Amino acid sequence: MNNYFKNKLKDRLTYCKSWKHDIDMYLANKEITKQADEEFYKTRPFLKFVLNIYFLPYNLLRVARYLRIRHDYKKNEIEMEVLTKKIKESRNWRTYGNK
Repeated sequence: MNNYFKNKLKDRLTYCKSWKHDIDMYLANKEITKQADEEFYKTRPFLKFVLNIYFLPYNLLRVARYLRIRHDYKKNEIEMEVLTKKIKESRNWRTYGNK
């Protein structure tokens, strides 16, 4: 395996790790916002009910977006595993030469 391809694999792995970190931060902040909303609406249950009904279509789209992000997150984890294996294979191939 030539160095150019190996470097591209490393770049792609770096990008996947960066993307995973960004999504981890996004999901953590989303959880904080959810907890803040729950705290705010504890004393306003009627308002929460009315807003949930009013924003039902938008909330359904947000759920679909969240499910898509989780799906992409799981795919990214598998891609990182595959890239790591490919990089290790290229190291082994380089170490033992062309046999």
